[in-house]
Amino acid sequence: MRTRDTTYSTAAQVRNQVLRSGERLWAVEDFDGPASAVSNELRRLVARGELRRVRRGVYWRGTRSRFGMSAPQPGDALRAIIGPDEAIGATGWHATNLLGLSTQVAPLEAVAVTRRTPTGLVRVQVVSRAARSGRRKAKLTGLEVTFLEVLDGWEHYVEADAVTALDRLCELLTRSDIRVTRLVQASVTEPAAVRERLRAVLRHAGYERQADRVQPARDPRTRARALNVLGTAA
Repeated sequence: MRTRDTTYSTAAQVRNQVLRSGERLWAVEDFDGPASAVSNELRRLVARGELRRVRRGVYWRGTRSRFGMSAPQPGDALRAIIGPDEAIGATGWHATNLLGLSTQVAPLEAVAVTRRTPTGLVRVQVVSRAARSGRRKAKLTGLEVTFLEVLDGWEHYVEADAVTALDRLCELLTRSDIRVTRLVQASVTEPAAVRERLRAVLRHAGYERQADRVQPARDPRTRARALNVLGTAA
């Protein structure tokens, strides 16, 4: 009888918390009680249309309409899956469009993470930057990660001319949510081309001392190829 009572109280607790909540993500770990009882009730709420399953163990409580439950933003779902300490930012066309360096609109939100690519997500393209752990150690903001991703994919995704792009990146460095010291710290694990372009942008913005702290490329040919996209702008 005690087991049945416990299961019932757990189900009631889960149901009450979910139905009283607004738009948010729920995970099995958010509730007290046996995990199996929590999971069973969450599945029942999905069947009733009160929740939307994101992936195993993660659910979304959205706005209900005659068309069904609204979906979470892909970035929110991703953070719920891989944790709040992950350094996540836009990449590809999504990154350059966000920073005003292209007019291309990516068909899917594309994000870069410093861990293995999680599975089970929809409406989002996730790119693994597992080797670039400096981003996580430096606790980069989403905008800082996006900044580095733009430097990485410059020749493929930046539509603006070199002078305009360089000026725009320098302008971004004045924002409070882009910290030059953190970019320099994270650059330790960035590819040589990214480091060279970061050095050039920092110098152009007047951050000479910080630019000198970014490790230069060992091969002059790598440096030349990296800076080729800047032309004479830098």
